[in-house]
This record gives sequence, C-alpha cells and structure tokens, in this order.
Amino acid sequence: MSRWRRFRRLLGPETRGDVDAELSFHVEMRVRELVERGESPDRARELALRRFGDYEDSREACLVISERRERTMVRTEYVSELRQDVAYAFRMLRRTPGFTLIAIATLALGIGANSAIFSVVHGVLLQSLPFREPGRLYEVRMLYPDGTFYTGVSAPDFASVREENRVFEQVEAYSTGVFTLLGAGEPREVRGVNVSDGLFRMLGLDIAVGRGFLQEEHQPKRGRVAVLDHGFWQRMFGGDRSVLGRTVSVGGDPYTIVGVLAPGARLTTPADVYAPLEYDERFSATAQTARRSEFLAVVGRSRPGLALKQVDDDLRRVGTRLQVAFPRSNEGLTFNAIGLHQLIVGDVRTPLLVLMGAVGFVLLVACVNVANLLLARASARKEELAVRAALGAGRTRLFRQLLTEAVVLGLAGGLCGLAIAYWGTRTLIAAQPADIPRLGEVGLSTTVVLFTLAVSLLTSIIFSVLPTLHMTRGRLTEALHEGGRSGAGSSGHRTRAALVVAEMSLAVVLLVGAGLLIRSFVELMRVQPGFQTDHAMAFRLTMQGDEYKGAPQIRNRVALFQERLRALPGVTVVGAGTVLPLSGLGSIFNFTVEGAPPPPPNVNAEIAIASTTPDYFRAIGTPLKRGRFFTEGDHSESPKVAIINESAVRRWFPQDDPLGKRVTVGNDVREIVGIVGDFRQRDPGQESVPQLFAPHGQFTTRTIRIVVRTTSDPLALASAIRSEIRGIDPNLAIPDFTPLEQLVSRSVARPRFYASLVMLFAGVALALAATGIFGVMSYTVAQRRREISIRMALGARAGDVVRMIVGRALLLAAVGAILGVAAAQALGRVIQKQLFGVTLLDPLTIAAVIVVLGLSAVAASILPARRAAGVDPASVLRS
Repeated sequence: MSRWRRFRRLLGPETRGDVDAELSFHVEMRVRELVERGESPDRARELALRRFGDYEDSREACLVISERRERTMVRTEYVSELRQDVAYAFRMLRRTPGFTLIAIATLALGIGANSAIFSVVHGVLLQSLPFREPGRLYEVRMLYPDGTFYTGVSAPDFASVREENRVFEQVEAYSTGVFTLLGAGEPREVRGVNVSDGLFRMLGLDIAVGRGFLQEEHQPKRGRVAVLDHGFWQRMFGGDRSVLGRTVSVGGDPYTIVGVLAPGARLTTPADVYAPLEYDERFSATAQTARRSEFLAVVGRSRPGLALKQVDDDLRRVGTRLQVAFPRSNEGLTFNAIGLHQLIVGDVRTPLLVLMGAVGFVLLVACVNVANLLLARASARKEELAVRAALGAGRTRLFRQLLTEAVVLGLAGGLCGLAIAYWGTRTLIAAQPADIPRLGEVGLSTTVVLFTLAVSLLTSIIFSVLPTLHMTRGRLTEALHEGGRSGAGSSGHRTRAALVVAEMSLAVVLLVGAGLLIRSFVELMRVQPGFQTDHAMAFRLTMQGDEYKGAPQIRNRVALFQERLRALPGVTVVGAGTVLPLSGLGSIFNFTVEGAPPPPPNVNAEIAIASTTPDYFRAIGTPLKRGRFFTEGDHSESPKVAIINESAVRRWFPQDDPLGKRVTVGNDVREIVGIVGDFRQRDPGQESVPQLFAPHGQFTTRTIRIVVRTTSDPLALASAIRSEIRGIDPNLAIPDFTPLEQLVSRSVARPRFYASLVMLFAGVALALAATGIFGVMSYTVAQRRREISIRMALGARAGDVVRMIVGRALLLAAVGAILGVAAAQALGRVIQKQLFGVTLLDPLTIAAVIVVLGLSAVAASILPARRAAGVDPASVLRS
C-alpha cells in the first residue's frame, strides 16, 4: 500500500480502493487455480477475466453499492452519536441546575435583546415598503439656493416635472390636510389626502370594497367622492359594506363614499379619507402664477436601471429650464430627489443601527460571561474527560461532545430569548416611542425567528470554543494520576482574568455611550425654549363649512371663542395662532426688505410666516423685546403690520433698526412694529430660524391653535372649554388638549428613548460583568484557600486578605476601564451626530463611568473577600 493510501486510511475508509482490492483478489484466486491446472499465466488471466464477465461494469456497480452503504453507515453512526451527545448534554446540564439556569438566563438576556432590536431594525429599515417595485420610487423636492430643500411642490411645477422629465415612467402627486368629518357620529378631525389620477395604480394600492376614482372625477367641481382607509372603515363604520353610496361631510363639503382600500394599503403619510385631486387652472406647465404655493408631495417611478444621480441630474435640468422660463418665481430654485425608503427612515437609521450595535455588545458580554462559567466548570470536569479519554474517546470526539453541550445551552438561551424578544417588541409597539416610523410593521416574523436561531448557534460557538480548547488540551489522562486534585493552573487563572477584562471593556464602551447620550439629553433639557410651559395648554380648531366661507366669519368666530374662554374662572390669557412652539414653522413666503440690496445667491430670500391674535405671545409666554404687540386695531382695513423674531433681526437687519421698516412678504407690503424673543420651532437642539408674525385679522386661516393660560392646572378646565366651544358651534371637532409642557417632552422624545435604551443595555452589560468578577473572585478564593491559610498562619490579618482580593478585582476593572475608554473614543464617532452640547472626551461622563465601574468591582468582590478573610487556617491546613 502506498504512503498516500496509508495516509488516506487515517481519515476513514477508502471505498474505491476497497472495491479494487476485493475484485483483484477474486481474479487472482481464479488465475492461480488455472495455472495449477497447467495454463500459462497470461492464458490463465485471460480466461479468468472472460469467465468473470464485464469487469468494469461490475466494478462500477460494486462502487455504487459500497458508496451507498458507506454513506448510510456514516449517516447512521453520526445520527446515533449526535443523539448520544445531546442526551449526555441534557444529563450533564441537569446535574448542575445552578450553572445551567445562570448560563441560560445570561444568554437569554443577550439573545432576546438582539432579537427585539433586530425586529425593529428589520421592520423599519430592512423590510421593503408595501408598494409595487419600491426601489424605483422617488420623492421630488424643491431645492433652495442655500442647499436646503422643501418636500412640497407647487401645482404648476408638478405639471412641468410631469411633462418635461426624461427619467420617470410616471409622476403622481398628493396633498394632505386635516378636515372635520360630519355624518358619522360625533364631529371628529380626520386626516384627508387628495390624490392624482394615477397614484393608487403607480404604488399598487388595491381597492378592497367598491371602486377607485374615475378619470372625470379629477375635473374641477367633480371630485366629491371618497375612498376610505381600511382601518378607518373598520373603526368608524364597523366594516359595514353598505357604507358605499353614503354621503358624509368632509371639510364642510358633501362626499359620497365609493370605495375602501385593501388592508395595509396606505401612502407614506397616514390618512383616513382619500379624495381626487382636482386639476384646476393651476395644474398647467405654462401657468405663470401659483408657482410658489408648494402644497403637493410629488412621487415618481424611475425607468428601470437608473440611479439616484441620473434622476437628480434630470430634475436639475428641468429646474434650470424653469428658472429661465419663470425667473420671477423660480429664480435660484431647482429640484432634486430622494428615495422613498430613505425619506421615511432617514432620521432614525443611524440611531437604530447604534442600538443594534449596543445589543451586540451586550451579547458579547453574555458570551464572555458564559465562557467564564464554563472555564470555572472545566476544572471540575477534568477527571470526567480523563476517564472518557482512558476508555478510548479521542480528542475530536470529546471536542464534539463539549460543543454539543454548548449548542444545547445556546438553543435553550435562544428559545428563552425569543420569549423576551416577543414581550419586548409588544411593549415597544404599545408605547409608540419617539414617533419611530413603520412601527406597525414590527413583529416576530419568520426572518426574526431565523435570525434568533442563527444568533443562538453563533453564540454557542463563540462562548464554547475557548473553554473547550482549554479542557481538551494537553494529556487528559494526567488528571487521573493527580488523584482528583483540581488545580487549574496559572493558565486557567490568566484566561479567566482576561475574559473579565474583556467583559469590563465592553461594559465600559456601553456605559460611556449611554453616559454621553444622557449628558446630551440633559443639555437639551437645559436649553431655554423661549416660552413659558407652566399653567398653559393648547388645542386646535379647524373651521370649515358654510358658516366659515369667508375670512370675516372666521375672524368673528375666533374673537367669540377667545371672549368666552377668557370668562372662565382661573383663565388669565387666551391667544390664538397658526403655529405652536416646537411644532413647526408655518407657511414659507418670499421676503424682501424695502431699499435693501438683494441677498447673495446662496441665501434663501424667504421667511416663515404665522398668523396670531393680539394676546398670542402673552399666552405662550414669549417676551416682547422692542416695539409693540398686535392690537385689536390691526384689522383687515388697517395698514398691514408685522412682528419679527430676533433671528430675523440677525438675518435681515444686522446693522439696521428694523422697527418701522417696510418688507414684502409674498404679495403683501408690511411695516415691522415689534420684535419678540426667539422660541424654538422644531426641537431644542436646533437654533431658531427667522420668522414673521402677521395679525390674524390681516392673515386669516381656517385652522387655528388656541392657547389658554390659567392660574392652576389648565387640564382641569378641559371639559368647560369643550362645552363653551360646542355651545357656539356643535359641529366643530375638538382634538385632545396639549399642555405646553408636553410640547417640550415630545420634542426630546427620540433622544430620551435612545438614551434610555442604551442605558438599559449598559446596565445589563455592567451587571453581567460584575457577575463575572464575582465568579472569578469566588473561584480564586476557593483555589487559593491553602495559600490564604498559610498567609494568615504566618500573621496576615483579615483586612490584608480582603484588600488582596478586592485589589485584584479593582486591578481587573482598571485594565478593563482603560481599554474600554479607548475603544469608546474610537467608536464614539458613530454617535457623534446624536450628541448635543457634549464632546466624546466629556470628563464628567468618563469620571462617572470609572467610579461606577470601581464600585461594581468592589461590590462584586467584597463577598468572596470576606469569605477568604473568614477562613480558619488550622482546619484548612489539617485537611
């Protein structure tokens, strides 16, 4: 037999060689018989092969049979051994219930947290949008000279993009609004959407009941039909199909219900009622007017194979042509595009991925912890493994057995983790945290379950490899000659210490990240919002219908509302405006200062405008800096006036006194009569932007926010306010009352949510790391009892022993802190954009983390240290 064949035999049976040897043996036996009968060797071989038959066919048949039998035997043997390994693993884990429960609980925490966050990441980021070919859908945005953008597009610009683009197969649009619904129980506000003629078809939104919109229903005055959202149909009409043909009042106009969307069919923005977008004279690519009335969301489906850059380039080409054709309205303006998926999830992508990384660190800490437990258990199993080795078990067989035990542990932890993930995901969805998009699509899907299974198996390998190698290295039978002594050796001590340092380092990374996010949140809360939040609340009124056809009727009704509410006991101020602090900017209009040179090309010549009543600023608690507030004399027949905020003064009047200056806002010329302090319009982390306020008597809107300031809890007056409003107009829908304190709370909901979750994960990681220190110190004390007894017999005091053990724990924690802080600084760039008012090297955060880590190390090691100090040297030395 050749050397290669001898080597091949070491790896298992060689089927082809065995068949050749067997057939050659039979042929040689026959040749020998024929030679003994007198035939020549050559003649004997020829006759033997002739009598044997087709040698090659027989050989191939034997090979097939042998290989099939070999595979069956190998499979049977493997399954049998696997069954034995799994059964043995269960027996071994049942013998040590304490270790098993701790290991499974540790893994369940890590795997469950990963599965829960992955279910959110999958539902929000990874799962495709519920539209037809969503990867080819883009939203068209208006791009301003300073590089900022606005998602609204005017009707003429929409028509121009629709006709002149070369990259879209189809371009559609929709507009949104809040309307009062009558004829379906109590008056209520609904979210309405007017859609273009091909939007449902382009997005693949199906009709479940009834029909969609007809082409002629998009003509002016012919669009009084409605399609209901499926969920709204279920909630409001109980899923009754007879609702088709029923007429309801939406925004004061009668609409006939003609259809219901299929379950799950919806736009990117939530809606209750859909109606046709009526194409009036504004929807023309040649229209000169209304080009800066941007109220449409425009969505296009690109041609196959086009990238975002090609779409952007073509939209900029269209924008450039419109600048030339309509210089008065479109000068400096163009278009760009953003993928629909990116538009929806863009601002939550990074924080969710950060959370995914955080739970990954928790899982690593859990793996290291279980690895440490297995290492501590290894010394107790050395003798068992030695006995199995002495009985013939090879190193590979033992390795496979230990790996099987780890997989059983991992799968058990994964199963418990799946239960934790299910509970955590349901809690997360129920809480609706921080307005995270697409939360309704989050759940334990098949993908999440498969992810959990994969994580469980990967985790099993990660935490088992090092302990398994440690247990199977060297000469296993030496443990039998040691007479049962369980000395683990310095190598085992060093390995466990290294694992504790790794746990501490990972925990420090999470603690630093959580600390920075919390410090950032605290800094956000310290920002002065520019208005007074105490003893004030707001509610919205939308005035639609025959009673509010003209501006005078709306103004008179708003004045009556304020008069009635001021008369309520405890009310000090009542004001109204179109915007609230921390809730948006309002409408955007072109803006020029009379006599001032035109702004640079990279500056937007525009300003946000809001409408307010005279007492609005007193109601929200924003101070007057100079000039005057509005008065009742600032009505529709008086000269048009305006108040601006301090940001507008810095932007448009850096060297001049704005009081008395005349400005053009849209088509109106106004005189600036006052300057008010800035209040934050979006969130505390964003600086205030220039804003202009006009009197409600001169800039009347149908939707108004009424602010009521009281001497005590404003919510106590909610029922009285509702009664007063209904007494004036029973058809008005009054949504929930919002305390101004809640505006601040909502504005920081996302950073608070992210900081809370990271802090939770950091706490879990720290607890696991402290458990690791406790385990290592307990094991060290148990292994060094004899040494400690000798020290005490030679005069060492209990305090010395305690300091030795606690000092060892603090040393491990210190090394972990150094490595963890360095890693945190390297990884901190990921969350840098989420921070406000703090730097990555924030000394307060790092100091706090070091103190917490040191206290955790002391707390985890003090019990083992006291145990060591309580050792009786005489009894230990006698034993």
